[in-house]
Amino acid sequence: MALLFGSDMRLAPHFVFWRRVLLTGLAATLGTMAPWPATAAENGYAAHSNVYLAGAEVQTGGPIYGDLVAAAGRIRVDHPVSGDTTLTAGSIEIYGSIGDDLRAAGGIIGVSGRVAGEALLAGGSVSLGPDSEIGGRASIAGNDIVIGGRLHNGLKVYGKKVLVLGEVAGPVDLAAEQIEILGSARIFGDVIYSSSREIKIDPNAKIMGRIVRAPGTFEFYRPNLEIPGWLIFRPLLLLGLLAAGTLLFALFPQFTRAALQAVEASPLKSLGLGAAIFFSLPPVILLLVITIIGIPIALALLALYATALLTGYLVLAFFVGDRLLRLARKQSAASLGWRIVSLTAALVLLWLIRHLPYIGGFLVFMALCAGVGAIMLQAFNNYSSRA
Repeated sequence: MALLFGSDMRLAPHFVFWRRVLLTGLAATLGTMAPWPATAAENGYAAHSNVYLAGAEVQTGGPIYGDLVAAAGRIRVDHPVSGDTTLTAGSIEIYGSIGDDLRAAGGIIGVSGRVAGEALLAGGSVSLGPDSEIGGRASIAGNDIVIGGRLHNGLKVYGKKVLVLGEVAGPVDLAAEQIEILGSARIFGDVIYSSSREIKIDPNAKIMGRIVRAPGTFEFYRPNLEIPGWLIFRPLLLLGLLAAGTLLFALFPQFTRAALQAVEASPLKSLGLGAAIFFSLPPVILLLVITIIGIPIALALLALYATALLTGYLVLAFFVGDRLLRLARKQSAASLGWRIVSLTAALVLLWLIRHLPYIGGFLVFMALCAGVGAIMLQAFNNYSSRA
């Protein structure tokens, strides 16, 4: 073994699928709890050994003759893996071949290699490139999904927008708000879809089977976050965040400044690592609660997760506030008083951005992930300097 650190949904048919998604998150997240950062893998691995990678950014350095488990901000698999592959990250790129099953969860997932077994993918954006090939059944969940390449044993998709342009042998089950099959698509089997809109099929697309619309109207789930009387509590929430930010800077000024420098020096790495933590810890907490005996650990992880999200959001708000200060006063340093003023302005600005149509929530989510990733990078750096 090599260890390197550097609304109307049919719930029952999807239960097994989502249980496997949770297990994917669990297996890969165990690596993220390691305190050592990983930058890149070695040039080779021992024969017939499993490889575990974790850190801000990891990349395979040679063929892997066993299973691969990795968790990071960004993962790139350039070499063949003979066994199962389990990945979780903000960004996942797979160019090498996978000898068995592939399980991946993350923000952006791109597959351009061959997967001999099944593929279970869950992410914000998932794409199977034109050179990709899936030997077993492919199960995909996400927001924007692009299906290219060749799939030899059927396809099951749950998403918001689905685009099919590759070749699929076997039944195709699609559940999405928007479904489009392009002219380059070749489907050798039935297409069963559930959507609030009619499916769009290019006349040049070839479908060797029936096209069946499942009963009921599929709608992509959007949580209702409206709370009665919430308008009254918004100012109190702002004041609470301001107080928490002031306390954070007063108690941990050096750590806060260092985290701000991490955001400025490595924004993409911070964003990727933060996204990996955001997506991977909740499945672990849920599974620990289900086991009953793991409830104490789940509660501790939940408290740690909530603290990390709050601290990350405040760090990013401080970062935005510093930029506002530089614009207003053209000074790189500021007193605690000016930092409180700039933090207030930044929190208000982020609140306004949150209410922008379409992209507001996504921008704030990215900001949150960048802040969480920055504090994790700084924690890794502190640990490494003491080791």
